[in-house]
Amino acid sequence: MTNPKTYSFTLYLSGPDVLTDENLDALYEAGCDDAAFGERDGAQYAAFDREATSFRAALRSAISNLTSAVSGLEVVRIAPEEFVTLATIAERAGLSREYVRLLANEERGPGGFPPPVAYADHKTRLWHWADVAEWLQEHKKSKEQLDTEGADLVLAVNAALSYQRHARHLRKADLALVAEVVGDNPFIHS
Repeated sequence: MTNPKTYSFTLYLSGPDVLTDENLDALYEAGCDDAAFGERDGAQYAAFDREATSFRAALRSAISNLTSAVSGLEVVRIAPEEFVTLATIAERAGLSREYVRLLANEERGPGGFPPPVAYADHKTRLWHWADVAEWLQEHKKSKEQLDTEGADLVLAVNAALSYQRHARHLRKADLALVAEVVGDNPFIHS
């Protein structure tokens, strides 16, 4: 049996104010005594340090505890974020920003660094952490132990949460396009 480990992550929330005394008491009673609750720039959050046998188990129990404790409370996003800059990649991997830049520009290393998936502005590139973590792990370039499975899980759950939140605003034809893009059943691997 796997020994429990502490996993740190933040869940962003929508719905009732979690900072009322009544809701904080309910959250504590539901098992969220390992979370710090707050609000920043209008976004409510629960920052967890949860002990579990896996990141998946920690995430599942935290979401269940939250949503069962306060009626109408929804998880809208998980952090650490799946979109990362060179600076964030360097920080998570224990590397210098310059070294990561050289890897990304294929001026160092074996080549094949994942391409950026978006640009925050005309010069700030963004990558999916899951892609970069897998590449760093595969090529033994990280000074830190990277949880590639956890990175994939955060990316997939955030995509599902985003879909769930935004699909209700789409017209039937738009939903059909989404279904066409993801295929018959995106959740079953062949």
